[in-house]
Amino acid sequence: MKRLNVKRLARDRQKGNMAGKTRYICLLLGTMIAFSFILTGCSGSPDKLNGNANDTPSGIPLEEMVAEEYELPIVKEPFVLTFATAENPHASSSYTSNLPAWQELEKRTGVTVKFEVAPSDQYNTTMQTRLAAGTDLPDLIRLPGDPIRYVNGGLIIPIDELIGKYAPNIISLFKERPEVKKAMTAPNGRIYTLSAVVDARSMVNLNGLGMRKDWLETLGLEEPDTIEEWYNVLVAFKEQDPNDNSKKDEIPVIAINTNGLYKLAWSYGLHLYLSEGWYPNEDGKIVYEWIEPRMKDWLQEMNKWYETGLIDPDMNTQNRDKYTAKAIGDVAGASVSDMTMQFPQWNERMAKDYPHARWEGIVPPEGPYGDRIMEREQPTENTHYAITKDCKNPEVVIKWLDYMYASRDGQILMGNFGLEGLSYEMVDGEPRFTDFILKHELGSGLAQNVLGVNGNFPRILMREMIEQRFLQYEGEVAQSNKATQYYVPSFPRVLATKEETDSFIRIMADIDTYKDGMVIKFIQGKESLDKFDQYVKSVKNMGIDEAIAIKQAQYDRYMRQ
Repeated sequence: MKRLNVKRLARDRQKGNMAGKTRYICLLLGTMIAFSFILTGCSGSPDKLNGNANDTPSGIPLEEMVAEEYELPIVKEPFVLTFATAENPHASSSYTSNLPAWQELEKRTGVTVKFEVAPSDQYNTTMQTRLAAGTDLPDLIRLPGDPIRYVNGGLIIPIDELIGKYAPNIISLFKERPEVKKAMTAPNGRIYTLSAVVDARSMVNLNGLGMRKDWLETLGLEEPDTIEEWYNVLVAFKEQDPNDNSKKDEIPVIAINTNGLYKLAWSYGLHLYLSEGWYPNEDGKIVYEWIEPRMKDWLQEMNKWYETGLIDPDMNTQNRDKYTAKAIGDVAGASVSDMTMQFPQWNERMAKDYPHARWEGIVPPEGPYGDRIMEREQPTENTHYAITKDCKNPEVVIKWLDYMYASRDGQILMGNFGLEGLSYEMVDGEPRFTDFILKHELGSGLAQNVLGVNGNFPRILMREMIEQRFLQYEGEVAQSNKATQYYVPSFPRVLATKEETDSFIRIMADIDTYKDGMVIKFIQGKESLDKFDQYVKSVKNMGIDEAIAIKQAQYDRYMRQ
């Protein structure tokens, strides 16, 4: 009988720097759908776990939680766990096909997983219908949207006390990374769901900027360091034929849509890309950056780029295929819409026809006032996994989750490396991918999915896994890592109350539509920036101050946790 060592923790966790308490308040993040179900209780679980969003907070402080150790296998008798989730990202390897990693997980834990899946593009609709019926629910479910609508409907149960009793590895995760716990904590102090922890990739595969370095060399130019130098380089790309085909076919900047350009607002100290323009100032006061004076400065620069012909005119009308075709077709000079590990993959696809092509990640430029930042992604995915009211044995389910999600052995197997001897070998006590992954014809990511690893289930990505997946791009990883010195946190993921969500949706629906339209018009010159003050006044008249107050309350609540 193998005994689980609860001291073995994930080595890719990082310590947070904030702790405290949350206020009593219920939450909601999405559009409400009506539920009239009363939580009927989970057989074998204490009644006090079977509550709703108005439950009192768990009485066990995190620092006092010391869950009991458990042995593997978790169960002595056969146990079937039903799990509803979106289908495997690799279409031909369904979760229902008893994939290799899940076979190994069953051997270790004794728990057989019976999957109930739907294609990713149909999953939310399918599961919303099923949850609305409220009967015969699986033990574990990937929730289709905001979790608290299902808390209020009595369809999922709180898991904080279960964690405090039976999940030593999850407790260790929360203690080492309080920001992860905060992202999963309801305003009433309870925890109802787990989410994947994915920010390890933000140290390797960045949401950054890319440029054709070979074009710079062809034109005898240095890598641009400021926003002004970027403009000059892009003008040279447009006018000096860096692809050497005697045509004026160069597109200096490509983007899938306007969102990509928001990365260039980092040079103005704006957090538009991941934080959506919501950000605290030095005094902790939330600012809606879309109406700040710096926004006008950035819009003026982007309008200048657009009028000069530096920005792809198809930006808001093309799909990814058309965008990629430009990237690998030797006509694009800079990209603002991809992760940095996409760039060496483009180089590989261009190698036959354009052997000198060299896309590389580039640090964000410094702006006119000395700003140079880069928003870092949130630690957790905005996807939530919950134990439902129909679960017959939540104690077993939470132990199973604790092992597969948060133990080091479980992370190696399910979230990262897969099967020893097939997809990885142990070298000096550390897992190392084999060629099965690194040289798989489908690529390293889909190779993992073929095994059932790193998919649509709770998982914790390890930095060493991300680094090894891109081992063949070692130089690009080193180049991209230069940009991490400019990381700033994006606006924290905060679960909202019902009242907050109802009000926020009501206010922001019209503001977002108006704001998005005006930003495009300002950039394309269809509206003069002389009207910026009028635009600001209109946003204020539409109730932005009330929305700012809501964001302020959420941020203050997060900081007090």
